[in-house]
Amino acid sequence: MVKDPQVIDIPLEKLTISKFNVRRDLGDISELVESIKAVGVLQPILVRPIGKDKYEVIVGSRRFAAAQKAKLKVIPAIVKEMSDDEAIIESLVENIQRGDLEIEEVAEAYSTIRKLNKRYTQEVLASKIGKSPQWVSTILMAYQSLVKLRQAGKPYKIKERPTEEEREKGILPYTFLSEVEYALKSEEVRKVFPESKIDEVRVMLIEAIKDLNYDDAKRVINYFKMYPEKPIEEVKDMALARKAGVELKTFVPASVMRKVEETAEKIGKPVEVILPTVLERGVEEEAKKVEVQRLLEQAPSYIAEVARKMESTMTPTVIQKIMELPKDKQKNAVRWIESLRLTEKEALAHIESMKVEVAMPPAEEMEKIRERYERLKEEIRSKLETPEARERGELFRNWTSHIAVAGILDAISCPICKSKRLGWICHNLEIKDALGEAEKRYKESVRGGG
Repeated sequence: MVKDPQVIDIPLEKLTISKFNVRRDLGDISELVESIKAVGVLQPILVRPIGKDKYEVIVGSRRFAAAQKAKLKVIPAIVKEMSDDEAIIESLVENIQRGDLEIEEVAEAYSTIRKLNKRYTQEVLASKIGKSPQWVSTILMAYQSLVKLRQAGKPYKIKERPTEEEREKGILPYTFLSEVEYALKSEEVRKVFPESKIDEVRVMLIEAIKDLNYDDAKRVINYFKMYPEKPIEEVKDMALARKAGVELKTFVPASVMRKVEETAEKIGKPVEVILPTVLERGVEEEAKKVEVQRLLEQAPSYIAEVARKMESTMTPTVIQKIMELPKDKQKNAVRWIESLRLTEKEALAHIESMKVEVAMPPAEEMEKIRERYERLKEEIRSKLETPEARERGELFRNWTSHIAVAGILDAISCPICKSKRLGWICHNLEIKDALGEAEKRYKESVRGGG
C-alpha cells in the first residue's frame, strides 16, 4: 500500500540532489538566500527516500542550495515514494510550471526518461507535463540540431527568448534550430545534398541566420529550401533583398519562366497577363505542399501513408483537424477517409462529426432502462405463448399465404376453357372468396384479442 506523502523537517546533511532532478543551472540564488534568512523556507521541497535516513531532492534544488548558504540546519520537505521515471516527471512538471527550465534541460530530461521507460513517447510526455505534442517535438528537434552543431565544433546554446546580449554570446532561439532541421529534411534540399553533406550545410545555414530576427531568419530558411543549389550567402541576400522590394522577376528561375512563356503562347495571351494567375496558383500549391510536409513530420505514420495516396483530400486543414482528434479517433478518421475515398469537404465534415460526444444517461438511469426493457421483453414473450396468440398467428400466416397463392394463380388458367375458377373443393370456395374469408377470420381474431 502506497503511503500518503508527508511533510517533515529533514537535516540538510541527509539530503543530496537527485540525478533525476532536471534542474541543472541554479542561476543567481542570492536573493533567495536573503529571503530564507529572513522568513525561512516557505514552500517544502520534494524528496524521495534512498535508503535508511537518506533522501534525494527531486524538486527544490534552488531552495536546498539557498538553505545551505543560509546556514539552516533543517528544511521542510514532502517525502514521497516514486520510481526514477516518476521522479523526472515530477521535476519536469514543477519546473516547467514555474518557467524555470531551459530548453536543453527539458530535452535532456526526455532523453533520460526514454532510456528508463520506452513507453514515454513524445505524446505521453506532452500529456504528463501539460504541453502539446508539437511543443515537445519542436524542442527535441532543436536539441538534436544543437548536439550536431556542437559535434561540428560550434558551442552554441539555445533558449526560448534570448536577449540581445545573450545572442551575442552564441545563445540562439531554439526555434531557429528546429526550423533549420525541418528545412534540411525537406525533399528539395535532400535532392541537392547527400547525407554526408548535411552537417556541413547545417553549420553554414545557422551561421547565416544567427544574427537575424525571427522573421528574417525564417525568410532566409524558406529561400534556402527554394534554392538549395545556390550558395547560402547568395540565398540570404536574395531573401533580404526581396523583403526590401526588389522586383519579382529577378528571382523567377529560368525553367519556370520558360514554362510560363510556353503556356502564354498556347493560349494566345501575353506573359504579363497570365503571370499573376500562374504565380498565385503555384504559390498556393507550393505553400500547401510545404505545410503538408511540415505537418506530416509530426504526424503518426498511418496519417502520412494515407496523405501520400490521397493528396487532393489530405490538405493541411484536413491533416491538422485529424491531429486535433484524440489518439483513438485519429486512426478511425483516416480509415474512413481512405476506404470511402472522401473529398476534402466530406473528410472535414466526417472529422467534425467525430468530435460530437453523445451524453450517456447516469448509471442508475441506464439500469432502470435495462430493467424496463427486460420486463417488456418478458411480457411480449408471455403473450406470444398463449393459445390465442398462437391461433392468431396461424390465421395470419393462412391469410398471407392466400395472398401469395392468389397472386401466382392470377397468371394461369384452365388449358382447355381458359377458366380461372380455382378454389377449395371442400367448401366450394374460389380462391378470391377464400382470400376474403381468411382475411376476415384473422381480423376478427385481432379484434377479439383486444
